[in-house]
Amino acid sequence: MNQYLNFDLINMSYFDNHKLIKIIKSITKYSCPKSINFHLHSTYSDGSLTALEIYKQAIELNIDHYAITDHHSVDAYIELSKSIDSIYKDRSNFPKLWTGIEITCLLKGCLVHVLGLGFDHKSKYLLPYVDHKSAIGNELLASTVVDSIHKANGIAVLAHPARYKLPFDLLIKEASKLNFDGVETWYNYERAHNWIPSEFVCDKIFDCANSYSLLSTCGTDSHGLSLLRR
Repeated sequence: MNQYLNFDLINMSYFDNHKLIKIIKSITKYSCPKSINFHLHSTYSDGSLTALEIYKQAIELNIDHYAITDHHSVDAYIELSKSIDSIYKDRSNFPKLWTGIEITCLLKGCLVHVLGLGFDHKSKYLLPYVDHKSAIGNELLASTVVDSIHKANGIAVLAHPARYKLPFDLLIKEASKLNFDGVETWYNYERAHNWIPSEFVCDKIFDCANSYSLLSTCGTDSHGLSLLRR
């Protein structure tokens, strides 16, 4: 069998959810992009790499944990999961793939993106969000999106909070009220050729997230041909 098909898919459960939280708690500004990357896009949405190409790069970069967070799609995860010969076989030297998705919603009247991580991709609660288009009506509200992710046993994260029309501190405060689990704290807003977190703004976001006891995640938000940059 092709070596790239021998990987460890995380079969999400209550205990796996807690495992993911422990991993997120270990994240620092230095974790991404070569150790942990929880924001990637494939050709199933607006990325340039196929799901398998992403996985091949994850192996080459020796990434420990990652999630393909396509817009309103879990097709990349489904494709890769079908290639597994033994879900429970120990493959500790391979990247661990977690379920991921990026969902558009309204937070405090502002269009934002929410990352769902570690959820049950077959959950009925996510059906409005996995058909490659934004939801409408009540399902567009951030409160509904977060509730749906939680019902699917997932973690809800406010993506790149400094990219929106409203100040990130107001959005993070509102996110905490709606029971978001975390914030994508470490992010490259300058879109540098080699990914590095934007030091000043990310440090401010980190402090703000901590003030509301929110988790801090990281991701390259890769859309191009390398997982090392956006």
